[in-house]
Amino acid sequence: MKCVVELSEAEKITLQQLSINHKHRDIRTRAAGLLMLGRKIKPKAIAEQLGVSGQSVYNWSHAWRDSGVCGLTGGHCGGRPPALSDAMIATALEVARAEPLTLAQIAQRVQAIHAEPLPCRIETLGEALKREGFSFKRNRYALKKSATKRNSS
Repeated sequence: MKCVVELSEAEKITLQQLSINHKHRDIRTRAAGLLMLGRKIKPKAIAEQLGVSGQSVYNWSHAWRDSGVCGLTGGHCGGRPPALSDAMIATALEVARAEPLTLAQIAQRVQAIHAEPLPCRIETLGEALKREGFSFKRNRYALKKSATKRNSS
């Protein structure tokens, strides 16, 4: 079966934007592959250039023909599962809201409440808290320059 895709001007623009700006690499690759199919490049050449199997290119064209952009973006199931459970993140949020603590103290309290060690690095917990709107400041161990100038004068 021939693998040919006819694209309108609006579809070309949409696929170009997807191939450049989408957050998932696999969807960017699919959009670039469909643009190449629209330029009448052979599927095997597209597969070699994009580093995918030839069957993938055929699957993309069928998905595009059946469902358009939704078919193209619907297949993304990639990514690593989250290291922290929702319960651990919720506990960390409660602890962080209760009183001002360092990230290490928050991690210790979460471990104590759940009676198990964190399944990830402490930085991952910090990123999860940042996504929820918390910010962390580094403790200062040195005096500010303006304070030392006033005292020495």
